[in-house]
Amino acid sequence: MRVAMAGNTLAPAYSVLLKKGYAVERHPDLSGWCCASKDGYSFLAENPVELLGLIAMLEVRGEAWQASDREVGQFLQQLA
Repeated sequence: MRVAMAGNTLAPAYSVLLKKGYAVERHPDLSGWCCASKDGYSFLAENPVELLGLIAMLEVRGEAWQASDREVGQFLQQLA
């Protein structure tokens, strides 16, 4: 199976966010941006797929989600 970021992934991602218990809404001040919130956590992105990615990152990495210098170096090396 292959899944690519496209318009047909937005509604399923939105549905998953709701099933995970997040409140999802348009940002009142940033046109075109979405917010998802739950249990004191708030996420901001341009679409539901990006929101879901941010939430997954926090679920896996926890509140210390930021990359280490080593991770940044490995990431940049992969792009070269």
